[in-house]
Order: sequence, then C-alpha cells, then structure tokens
Amino acid sequence: MAEQQFYVGIHAVIANRGRLLILKRAPTMPYCPGSWDLPGGHLEVGESFEECLRREVKEETALDIAIDRLLGLHSMVAEPYLQALYACRLTVFQKLQLRPNEHVDHRWVTPAELGTLELIPYLARIHEQAMLSFVTG
Repeated sequence: MAEQQFYVGIHAVIANRGRLLILKRAPTMPYCPGSWDLPGGHLEVGESFEECLRREVKEETALDIAIDRLLGLHSMVAEPYLQALYACRLTVFQKLQLRPNEHVDHRWVTPAELGTLELIPYLARIHEQAMLSFVTG
C-alpha cells in the first residue's frame, strides 16, 4: 500500500462547570463550514502536541489554557486525519475573542447538548463514542 499524507489535529476539550467550549466554523471555511468544532488545529513540523494545542487555542479564542491530560486519539478511516484530544481548563477566566475568518460563534454546552447540533465529523464520532463523558456538572 502506498503511503499517503495525513494531518494531525490537536483539539482541546475545555471544560468549565459541566460544559465544554465549542466553536462554529465560518461559512468561508473550506472543510465543513457552519459545523461546530472543538478549539484546536493542525500540528506544525517541529512542534509538540502541547505547544500546538496552546498556540491554536490562543489563536482561535485568545484564551490561555492548562492541559490536564490526553483523553485519547481518534481517526476516521475515510478521511486523512488523526485527532489527539486533550482535557483542558482555563488558567484565567477571560473574554473569548474569535477570529471571524475561522469561527463565527461559540457556546458552552453539555455533552448531551452536542447531539442536537451540526458537528464536524470527528466531533460527532467522539461524542457517539462517549469520549466526552468525563465532562459533568
């Protein structure tokens, strides 16, 4: 089998009072516009998973986070992505600021509320697999 390029996505499950932070992708995003997603993004060459996560969360939300632990890895056979999911928390409660070219809205939702939203495919799968069940009130 020939090797193919794939992407490593690093995503933050930022929990606060039984809710987790999700972001709505901008309509101009090439992949899954309008879907709800976790903060995070693609790993860059020479970057650790933790460095990537802190950078992406800061770029997308202006929030500072502490990384508590790796929740797990997820891949979708039909798509060239591997996602690493980390349990995170805010280090300081501060105002969230979105980059409008990437995300147009944010919400703090319970894991149960995720099932009522249009989720990006990996997030729908990890929700179905109960990987977010640690977020409780």
